[in-house]
Amino acid sequence: MKRIFILFLFLVLSFSTPAFAEDPASNSPSVKDIVEEILWIKPLGFFRVVLEGAAYGISLPVTIPLQKKDEAREFLIEDPYSFTFKRPLGEM
Repeated sequence: MKRIFILFLFLVLSFSTPAFAEDPASNSPSVKDIVEEILWIKPLGFFRVVLEGAAYGISLPVTIPLQKKDEAREFLIEDPYSFTFKRPLGEM
């Protein structure tokens, strides 16, 4: 009986989420969001910028004859760059 109670208590506590009082009108990011962004998203975004810059260089022989060089530059260079370096911290 004691094991069943402990198992029940564990399940109830593991699936319950605490409710924190937050101002719904506040659009400022939390400290947790900013720390996650600094430690994970910005470095991965930098790596993405480097990889997609290389992909853009590789795709030039195909995109120049098709006259799609500007679209490829926007998709492969400008979008990842603005996501990584121009976007404010914590804003997804």
